[in-house]
Amino acid sequence: MTAEIEALTSGADGPYFEGLKAGEIRVQKCAGCSEIHWPAVFRCPDCGSWEHVWQTVSPEGRIFSWTRTWHAFGGPAAHKPPFVSVVVSLLDADHVRLIGTLDRPDAAVAIGARVRADITEVDFLDRKIPTLIWSLV
Repeated sequence: MTAEIEALTSGADGPYFEGLKAGEIRVQKCAGCSEIHWPAVFRCPDCGSWEHVWQTVSPEGRIFSWTRTWHAFGGPAAHKPPFVSVVVSLLDADHVRLIGTLDRPDAAVAIGARVRADITEVDFLDRKIPTLIWSLV
């Protein structure tokens, strides 16, 4: 395991990043009460269980919020302005919202638009970071 991924996988959300590395979106589900938690937790706030399972969900959702950025701010080189950042509610877990960028910065974006994620990596400060690139469906 590379140092980059090892650093990403050391917290409660480690299996999420391991999933991205494997080409999957995974969400945390409590083994005690079956509640889905995002962001990930070590202990379930609903029932107190320390046991969780990670289930793979479809990389599809609907745009919850978005913004178009016109200025460079020192982020990954792949994010050349303009670019569109999106917050997406997953179809399989609608209260789980993930952030990513839209594949087409000139797209006509709308709240509620259906999107599908492609899992890829971006280079940032000499590190490869897994990321979600969303496309309008």
